[in-house]
Amino acid sequence: MSYSALPDKSFWRRCLEAPDFHLRGIYDPRLLIGPEATIATAGSCFAQKIGHELRASSARFIDVEPVPQGLSMATAAQLGFGLFSARFGNIYSTAQLLQLAEDAFADRLRDEAFWHKDGRWFDGLRPRLEPGGFASQDLARAARRSHLAQVRRMFLEAEVFIFTLGLTERWEDARTGTVYPICPAVVDPAFADPAHRFHNARGTEVVADLDRTITLLTAMNPDLRFLFTVSPVPLMATATGGHVLAATARSKAVLRAAVDEICALHPIADYFPSCEIATQNPRLRDAFGADQREVRPEVVETIMDVFFAAQTGLRRHVATQSPSAEEAAAAELCDEVLLAAART
Repeated sequence: MSYSALPDKSFWRRCLEAPDFHLRGIYDPRLLIGPEATIATAGSCFAQKIGHELRASSARFIDVEPVPQGLSMATAAQLGFGLFSARFGNIYSTAQLLQLAEDAFADRLRDEAFWHKDGRWFDGLRPRLEPGGFASQDLARAARRSHLAQVRRMFLEAEVFIFTLGLTERWEDARTGTVYPICPAVVDPAFADPAHRFHNARGTEVVADLDRTITLLTAMNPDLRFLFTVSPVPLMATATGGHVLAATARSKAVLRAAVDEICALHPIADYFPSCEIATQNPRLRDAFGADQREVRPEVVETIMDVFFAAQTGLRRHVATQSPSAEEAAAAELCDEVLLAAART
């Protein structure tokens, strides 16, 4: 084999000469999604954008905990409805995903994850989805058990599971290993506990988490396939004490390398390069909004154009009126925003 036989997309200069940087060639899916395939999504904040696009397409999108009648789009989102295929909120880490899958099939409730304040009880694994809490611990536990039943149903019904990896940094309980979606003390100082500790996962841990998740879920649903992507959104803050820029680069590099290992290990796993399209493409140097974190709507559009061009079994529907950037932001829930003002 020589370089002379390679296509234009394999050369930087030839890509640079093309108006679109040959982006249509960046995604050659191993996993083709047929028109009848049922799709479930989960992950970090950016996963909400992918889910929104899939809902608006011909895809058979699974939503096991749909928006109740009468709720506005923004209110529903703040309560965790309509964001993913179930009402689990943001799943930033692979450890959090593995924990959810294990709990769903074991019907496991974690006592240390039910928090009490001012006579109300809160589910620490979904702390922002019931902002007023529950009147009793029994009600909080019943709500979580009902949620786990729906997550179990989601995994059993899905044929394609799309997961967007967001962070390597996480907070967990030192006694039990229970992983929280965000530092509990940032949610509310009343939820702080000396047992809560910070952990920054290494690549080997991320690979092990994903490997265990795939093994568990395919044992329960042999037809399930996996499509991974890495969020292009930078960290809001890092608990390492280091610079947030270096922490972001480290996190994304670890996640990207880990997914590559998983795809080599599992033929039923594939990768979609949303992060690369937003962060590495010289044609999109201004891919982010004023805060330099939020991916601009037109860049999301480009990312999804690449996805649907390759996934020919799906049809992208053109909305009659796209939501404004403000409306789209209001219809998202990102726990990470709490870190902007935090000093924990």
